[in-house]
This record gives sequence, C-alpha cells and structure tokens, in this order.
Amino acid sequence: MARRKKARAVGVPVAQPAQALPAPMQDAIGESRNSDGFHISAEMTGRIQRDSTIHAPSPPASFAVQASDISKVYPGKVTLFNFSVEIPEGGIFGLLGPNGAGKSTFIRILTGLEKEDSGTLLIFGQKPSPSARKLIGLAPQENSFHPLLTCTENLLYYGALYGITGKKARERAQGLISQLGFAEKKDVQASFLSGGMKRRLNLACALMHSPKLIILDEPTTGLDPSTRRQLWETVTRLASETGATVILTTHYMEEAEALCGKIAFVNKGQIAAYGSPRELKRLAGREVLKLRSVPGEYSRMEPLIRNLPGAEGTTVTEHGIVVEADDAESLVSAITSIFAENSERIVELSVSRPSLEDVFLKLTGAQLKEATKNEAAGGN
Repeated sequence: MARRKKARAVGVPVAQPAQALPAPMQDAIGESRNSDGFHISAEMTGRIQRDSTIHAPSPPASFAVQASDISKVYPGKVTLFNFSVEIPEGGIFGLLGPNGAGKSTFIRILTGLEKEDSGTLLIFGQKPSPSARKLIGLAPQENSFHPLLTCTENLLYYGALYGITGKKARERAQGLISQLGFAEKKDVQASFLSGGMKRRLNLACALMHSPKLIILDEPTTGLDPSTRRQLWETVTRLASETGATVILTTHYMEEAEALCGKIAFVNKGQIAAYGSPRELKRLAGREVLKLRSVPGEYSRMEPLIRNLPGAEGTTVTEHGIVVEADDAESLVSAITSIFAENSERIVELSVSRPSLEDVFLKLTGAQLKEATKNEAAGGN
C-alpha cells in the first residue's frame, strides 16, 4: 500500500470524481477543521512523499517539450504515428485538432499516464522521470477535484500530494483562490460551483506546486461564450505572471488564435502543420488589402503600388483596387502615402486574412467542426 501512495506522489495527480471520499483522502483530511482553515492530519503528512524542492533542477533548455517520432497503437487503432513536435519555453502553445486526432493521447504520454510504444520524449531537456514530471501541472478535460470537498480543501489535498502542507499550503491555496477569482467560493463545496468556477478550481489544483509546465486539456469545453472568454483572460494573465509554459489543447479555432503564440495542427495522429497563427494562415493563401478612394483614378495608382516591396499582386476593379501580399498590413503606410501624394482621398480600406479554419480545410479536406463531429466516437 505504501508503494502505491509513493507512486501517486511523484506523478501528475489526477483524481477521479466520486460520490464517497476514498480512504486515502479520508486519512488526509480527518476531522480537523477550524476557523483557521483546513489541515492535513499528521498521519497523512508522514505518509505522503515530499521533497525539499518541488522543481528538480534541470539543465538549460530552449524547449519545454521535445517529442520525436512518438507512436501509440491501441487494439484496432493507431492513435499517434511518428508524432514530432518541439514546444518552446514560455508563452502559450496550442495543440489544435478534432476529437480523435491524438491530442489527449499525447498529453497522457507527456504526463506519464500512458507509455509511448516508440519514439523519444524530453521534458525541459530531461528524459521522463518522477523529477521531470514534477515540473508539470495538469488540468484535465474532466474536472479532477473531489466534489464533496470545499475549494480550499481540494487545493490543500492536491498540495499535500506534492509535500506542500501547513502554513505554506494555506498561503499557496489562498493566493490561487484570489488570483483565479473565486475568493467568495473558497468555502463552498465543489459540487455546488457553476461550470466556470469548476474549471477555475480544476486549474487551481494543477497549480498548487507551482509547475513550470501547465497543461490545459480542452479547458473551455461545455462553457458558454461569456464564461469561456473570462477563462481566456485568466489563462493569458496566468502565463504572463508566472512565466510558465502553457500547453492548450482545443478544437476551438478562435480560442487557439486568441491565446496561442505558436500552434501545432494535429490530424490523424500526426503534426500536420506548425507555426504562429499568422504563419499558418499563409498556408491557405495571401492576405488581401482593398481600397476605395475619391476621385478613384486607380489605373494611375496601380503601377505605383505594384512596385512596392511585398506586393504580390494588384487588381483594379470597378469598386477600387485589390492588393495581395503575405503581410498586407505592413503595406498600409506606404499605400496610403502613395494615395495622399496623388491627391486620392481614401474612403474605404480593409485587410482580410485567411482563417485557421481555412488552413485546416486545406490541410485535411474537412472543416474542423465537421471533423470533430465525425470523429467524436473515436479516442482522442
């Protein structure tokens, strides 16, 4: 029994919701609750493995995660095949793809919940090990807190799994409760929280040990648009304030574009494309800048614009002039100067870009929403 508890302490804790408290948790919480908050019993404190430092030292690395040729096969299904990706340290990195693409399988391998069949994996330059995986905080797709405990009690329990107890645990829990915006709910039983508050608590549990790598697996699934945007703001602020690397898995295009500096498209167990949102959009075509002016002598303007560095194509239409470019926004200043120097008053100017949905369509031949619906029955 002691061996099983030790293994739990060094992995990435992911509790499963239950209607009755598991025996280990009963030992942990006991009956000692008072006005000062929730305390881990002395018995449990002695049984939970803890280290003097939560983050094991690691050699300097420019990547938080390096995966090379990862493969994973289940009976009758190849989930990952030669899956390779490098995730830079810092910022928010998106894994974007439909259900069944392999996103969550990769996350389970990264956190030690699954073992790859082949390939290599490095976490901050280290081979997977208990010390390396202590650098990870996982907020899984399914809420992992216990519904019968309050918000504070859940956080203290998760802290105890990493050896964070006593005053340090209470201070850390209070800080996360304030940082993530559910201070008024700190003593409320988790089962009574709203959907948005449950996702915040789920995230807070993953942060109790101050991880360097935070994994958010489909964090906004099932939330209404307003609550989803509130969580976006929370995640952005968290990445900025902590300096941690955040991996976000999602099938929402707008979510990935709003949050992520780099994105990897995952499709059928492989990385289909990788880059910043702007770089990925270029795979679907050039950006388009449209102008309309008065008096509208576009035939005179067109040769001047065509010769600008970066202008890939110009077309005069009955409604104005259309300019194609890889980075249309960078041409706006030069083009407006040309129009002003030639006594043309611009009355309409717009820049349109391909969407990430366009990119996914070009790469896979299917829209992401349709692919998500069609593959929902498969593993992810």
